[in-house]
Amino acid sequence: MRSFRSALALRVAVQALAVALVILSGATLYLRVLLLANLDASLLELASLEASYGTDQGTGSFRFRPESPAAMTGPVPVQLSWAQLVDLDGRPLARSGNLHEPIPVPARLLEAVRLGRSGVATHHWNSMKVRSALFPVGLPARPSQALQISTSLAPLETTLKNFVWLMSGLGLLGTGLAGLIAWLIAGRALAPALALSAEAESIGVNELGRRVALPGKVEEFNRMAVAFNALLERVEQAVNGTRRFTSDASHELRAPLTVLRGELELALTRPRSPAEYEEVLRRCLDEVLRLVRLADDLLTLTRIQGGVVGGKRSPLELDDVVERVVDKKAGLAEARGVTLELTGSAGMVSADADLLLRAVDGLIEHAIMASPRGARVRVRLAADHRRSVEVTDGGPGLKATEISGVFQRFYRSNRPRVSSAESGLGLPIARAVALSHGGTLEYLGNDPGASFRLSLPATGGSA
Repeated sequence: MRSFRSALALRVAVQALAVALVILSGATLYLRVLLLANLDASLLELASLEASYGTDQGTGSFRFRPESPAAMTGPVPVQLSWAQLVDLDGRPLARSGNLHEPIPVPARLLEAVRLGRSGVATHHWNSMKVRSALFPVGLPARPSQALQISTSLAPLETTLKNFVWLMSGLGLLGTGLAGLIAWLIAGRALAPALALSAEAESIGVNELGRRVALPGKVEEFNRMAVAFNALLERVEQAVNGTRRFTSDASHELRAPLTVLRGELELALTRPRSPAEYEEVLRRCLDEVLRLVRLADDLLTLTRIQGGVVGGKRSPLELDDVVERVVDKKAGLAEARGVTLELTGSAGMVSADADLLLRAVDGLIEHAIMASPRGARVRVRLAADHRRSVEVTDGGPGLKATEISGVFQRFYRSNRPRVSSAESGLGLPIARAVALSHGGTLEYLGNDPGASFRLSLPATGGSA
C-alpha cells in the first residue's frame, strides 16, 4: 500500500515534469522562430549588399564584392553561406568560389522575384537542409536576374539540439527537486497526523480513559483529534457497559440461582407430598421469573446505553403511551392496594415506541412498589416547550442519603423488593431512554412521596 506522502511527492513530480515539457516545447519553438528570423534578416541583408555592389560597377556584368568568396583567388575554403546569380528561370549565371555546383532555386522564390519581391525558403540540397534568400537584381518593377544567398541549417539545428538537451536536463533536475520538496513538505504537514496515529495506537484496552492531545492550531488536525477522542469515548462507554453488564449479571444472578439450587436440593432431601412439591415449584418459578426479568432488563439497559436500539423514532402521542401503561399496571396496583391517578395532557413527541413504553412502565412500577397499601400514585402529564410525565408515589419519599444513588443500577434503599416483581433497573432504564431521546429524567423532591419527571422534546425538536 502506497503512503500518502509518497503519492503526493510522485504527483507533484509528475505535474512538474508535465509543466517542464510544456515549457521546453514552447521555448524550443520560440527559439527556432527567433533564430530563423535572425538568419533570414542576415541572408537578406547580405543579398542586398551583394546586389547593390554587383549592379553599381558599370561594367555591364554582375560582380561579387571583393571580400565575397566568388572574388577570391586560389583555393576557396568552405563557408557557411553560398552565393549564386540566376536568371528568372533559375539557371545559374555566376556563383561564389566555395560553390562547386549550382543550388536549386525553390519555385515559389522565383515567382516572388518575378513580382519584384525578395523571399526566403528552406529546402534540401545534397542531403542537407539549407536556407535560401532570393533577391531581385535590376529594376525593382522588372528584374532580369536574382541573387541567391544560401546557408546550411546544421548550425541552427545543432544549437536547438543543444538547447533541448540543456533544458531537458534542467527539467529533470527541477522535477526531482519538486518531488523532494513535496516529500519534505508532506512529511512536515503529516507529522501531526502521524503523531495522532501513534498516540491512538498506544492506547491499550485498559487505558480507554486516555485521550489524544490536540496537535496545535491546524484546524483539520484538531478536528481529527476531536473525532479520535469522541470515538475513544464511545468505545470506552461500550466497553464499560459490557464490563458493567458482566459484573452486574454475575452479581445479581447469583442470588436467584442460589435460591433455586437451595430449594431444589431441599426438596430432594426427603420424600414430600404433592402439595409440598407444588409449593417448591412455585417458589422456583418465582425465582426463574426474577431471572428472566433481570436478564431482560440488563440487556435492555446495556443496548440503550450502547446505542444499539432507539434509532427508529416516529411521532407518538405521549398521552396514549401513558394511558396504556396505567391500564397495564392497574392489576399490579390493585394487588398492592394502591390507587393510580392520571391527570393532564402532554401532546406529541418523537420517540421509539417500545423504549418509551418501557421507560414509563419502569417509572410507574417503581412508584407503585414504593407506595404502601392504601396510598395513591399520581401521574400528571404536562406540555410547555417540552412534553413531560411526572410520577409521584405515595411512600415516605427519599432520604437525603438515597438521592445520589437512586438512578444507579441495583441501588438498594431501605425499601425491600418484592420477589420477582422488580429488578431494580426501572429508574436506570427510564433515565437511559430519556437521555437517548434528548430528554431528561430528574428527581423533583418529596411531595410527600418521591416525585420524578420524565421530559422529552416536542415533535420536531432535535435529540
